[in-house]
Amino acid sequence: MEIDKAIRESDDRRLKTKYNNAIYVIQRALALYSIEEVAFSFNGGKDSTVLLHLLRAGYFLHKGEHGLPNGGLSDHDFKCPIRTIYFESPSAFPEINSFTYEIASTYALEMDIIRLDFKSGLEALLKEKPIRAIFLGVRIGDPTAVGQEQFSPSSPGWPPFMRVNPILDWSYRDVWAFLLTCNVRYCSLYDQGYTSIGSIYDTVPNALLRANKSTEKFKPAYQLPDGRLERAGRVKKIYNSVSGYSDVVSNGPNNLKTCQSSTFTASVLAVGDEIFSGLATLRTNWDLHCAESSAL
Repeated sequence: MEIDKAIRESDDRRLKTKYNNAIYVIQRALALYSIEEVAFSFNGGKDSTVLLHLLRAGYFLHKGEHGLPNGGLSDHDFKCPIRTIYFESPSAFPEINSFTYEIASTYALEMDIIRLDFKSGLEALLKEKPIRAIFLGVRIGDPTAVGQEQFSPSSPGWPPFMRVNPILDWSYRDVWAFLLTCNVRYCSLYDQGYTSIGSIYDTVPNALLRANKSTEKFKPAYQLPDGRLERAGRVKKIYNSVSGYSDVVSNGPNNLKTCQSSTFTASVLAVGDEIFSGLATLRTNWDLHCAESSAL
């Protein structure tokens, strides 16, 4: 399979380790649950795109280990039967919806489209289907990742299922290393400066990727030099009766210049699963907030 082959031939030892660990989690889940009992929550973002291809590779390898024929099929010809869940929202970017449906068609995904909120949609789906475990593209730093492990039961008050998080310990850098190394498609918004995609009401291109001060053109997301700042394009929009919606930055200080001028040093700084040694200069509040956050 091309995904597995691309990683094996890569010189990126860190990526290989992350890949092997994620594949182990996937294969462990497939050993614990039948294919009818697992599902995959896909949202069109970069993290779930990574997880989609990890699941395809993991299932391919799982079949091989159990003596089931793979037929020497290519990535596009190999069909992964894991049920895919897509929560369609009227506030989603059109590019996200288009990408999701194109990917579903390309890889012949068995997709359930849910037009309810996440909790209500899951309750309805789990009453109808025998799903016991759901693969999620959660990474450390996500608000929903607090207290989670690679296998974590759903929270109290939610329908019972096992949350399976194969890329929980992946960083922003790991995500883009995988996508670029495997040369797989991702949503076009990431080539337009978007680094974290929410809804059309709370997401703009990341200003840190602006090509220059006098243009509205942006570099692609994988060129962001500091992955801790991936949510710098998340905003809150308030409605102005005269001009319509206007942007209010919510992920950091209101004045970026003030923030950038306030620094401190540390001999060792740990952010997620990254450790930077030596003297590190940080933007207070801004970097610390982004270090605790992640995105699609």
